[in-house]
Amino acid sequence: MVDPRKLPEMPALMIAGPGELHEEDLEALGHQVIAHYGDVWTELHRQVIGQLGTLLGAADPPYLIPGTGTMALDAAVANVFEPGQRVVVAGTGFFGTRLREVAEAHGLAATVVPVETGAAADTSRVAEAMDRAHGLLTVQVETATGVRHPVEELAAVAHGAGAAIVVDAIASAGGERLDVDGWGIDALATGTQKGLEAPPGLGIVALGPGGRARIEARSRPPSSWYLDLMRWDHYREEWGAWHPHPVTMPTNLVLALGSSLNRLLERGIESVVATRAGLARRCRDGLRALGLEPVPRPGVEANLVVAAWADDPAALQNHLLRRGIMVSGGLEPTAGKAIRVGLMGRTATEDMVDRLLTHLAEVL
Repeated sequence: MVDPRKLPEMPALMIAGPGELHEEDLEALGHQVIAHYGDVWTELHRQVIGQLGTLLGAADPPYLIPGTGTMALDAAVANVFEPGQRVVVAGTGFFGTRLREVAEAHGLAATVVPVETGAAADTSRVAEAMDRAHGLLTVQVETATGVRHPVEELAAVAHGAGAAIVVDAIASAGGERLDVDGWGIDALATGTQKGLEAPPGLGIVALGPGGRARIEARSRPPSSWYLDLMRWDHYREEWGAWHPHPVTMPTNLVLALGSSLNRLLERGIESVVATRAGLARRCRDGLRALGLEPVPRPGVEANLVVAAWADDPAALQNHLLRRGIMVSGGLEPTAGKAIRVGLMGRTATEDMVDRLLTHLAEVL
């Protein structure tokens, strides 16, 4: 039996998420459990919601919901669209496929626009598919390929067709430029465990004005009680002074998230994004020098996930594990063909990237 108090020595995480916690966030996570209601809690919750809105560029207070980033994505799709509507999905890879699956699970008709591996979604091809569509679904960063997709331009395409756009920002929030209101994103979904540098277990939904309007204009509520955002609004409005949500909140996860958001916003999100872009470039250049070509084409490389082609990814992963570092293998369309390095949390440093490259050089 594994004793959770006495785990064996674990490798340093440089996987595509989650990232390792910084010490101050780990300390916050280990605080004694506090109640999910009352004056102290409601002020903390209000502060964290406000910080998320600042970081994401959303004036409408985001929703912080116990669950995962995929749960938040499920909520965004379920609330913005109604069964029977048609959406266009950017076929970016593994998580583009998941977007289609989520859409179809909610009774939507999904049209997939294929995206070439390593390339960003082609806005002109997406525009051609938008005729009579109610929405567009896309990831900002496809975790399987490490490609950043042009969300601002895709939002303009969607609105030009009179449609809403829902963005999966699970692998981008905190690591890429984002502006929900400024870019016209109707709904954005993300999680806490990657660029936000907090523990997994919380999903975030941020609405732009267009998303809010569509939810309020629905003909009937979503079929899910838990994911009905207007139900969350009811508790904010009616119970906000002491219990501003309809469920028990994992207070320690929120404490750790608040700690990480304090650090990110004190540094300034523009500075954080620039630093992460530089670190990703250092990692890609080092991998290329070792003969591992990046999957993304130049100019569309993501900051939090670096994907590179490899003849035998498992051998590289196993070698790194023996050296105390864990990286990810590929997911479709890179499964069995690439390694993926996550640059998140406390291991996202130049020293760790250099250590990774040194150990890869031993086997390449």
